[in-house]
Formats: sequence, C-alpha cells, structure tokens
Amino acid sequence: MKDNALIKRCQKGEKQAFDELIRLYYPYVSGFLIKTTKDEILAEDLTQDVFLKMIQNIEKFNLSGNANLGTWLITIAKNCYIDHLRRNRIYLENIDEVPIADNRSLSDDIDQKLQYEELLNAIDNLPPEQGIAIRLKYEEDLTLAEIAKRFGVQSKTIKSRIHDGKAKLRKLFKDKERQD
Repeated sequence: MKDNALIKRCQKGEKQAFDELIRLYYPYVSGFLIKTTKDEILAEDLTQDVFLKMIQNIEKFNLSGNANLGTWLITIAKNCYIDHLRRNRIYLENIDEVPIADNRSLSDDIDQKLQYEELLNAIDNLPPEQGIAIRLKYEEDLTLAEIAKRFGVQSKTIKSRIHDGKAKLRKLFKDKERQD
C-alpha cells in the first residue's frame, strides 16, 4: 500500500515523504475541519496544527494497527479542535443529553451504523487519491471543481477518481453479498 511505504519513509525522516503525505491528506483534513468548525480561518490554523503533530508523532504510528493514516489524522484533527474549544472556554451542548424523537428501532440503528462503518473501512482501503476524493464529495459535500482545486488537478481527474473508487466499492460489496 502506498501510504505504508510513505509512512515508513517519514519514520526514517525523509522530508519528501512528509510533503507527499501532506499533499495527499491536506484536502481531507482541511475539509473535515471546515465542516466541523464552520470557520475557514480556524480550520486552516487547526489543519496546520494537525500536520505539525503528524510530523512530530509519525514514529508512533503503528503500521500494523487497525487504524489507517486518514483515521489517525482525523482523530488528531478532532483532538486539536477540542483543545481549541477548551483553551477558549467554548462549551458545546452535550449531544448525549439532547432528546431525539425517532421511530426507528435500536436494531435498525445498529445495522445502519455497522453498514456505514463497513463502507468507511472499504473507502479507507482504496488508493488515497480515490478514497479522499470520495470522502470530500460525499462527506464534505464539495463539488468536483472544489475538490480539483484542493488537489491541484482538473475536475475530470477527480471525476475519474471518484468513478473508479465507486466501481471498486461496488465490486467489493457485490462479492461480499455473494459470500453471505
């Protein structure tokens, strides 16, 4: 996997490998933080913090662990945002205490969550260019032009990456369905 090779090179201190990882994951982390904070300037600052922490802690990343690099970076991003909120004494309403009127059953919720997690894991196993493009399109709700601008490529390249990634996902889930 391309990410693992880059991570190993980063763990050896290769600057070019860090540059490549940042180039690949910057749009994903930045998009996540823009959506989370709803403040582009704050998101930019936090994104810089995330990649600084990545550089400082890359040797701690476990290549044989369950989490992939994208998951690890989003965890760092969440923690950076939480730290920002605490430093500035900003308190968010505790989501667990908000009453939700919903007629769905608990088993439906659990099934849906398991399917969603399975999809996210499958996306994480795609080549980074495809997985990140899909996440930006469907999780961050960005247009092809916006994603292309972040990657520094043409819109048709992003469209192709998303199409190829979705085709791989369809095949994976069809194969899984046949096995079940």
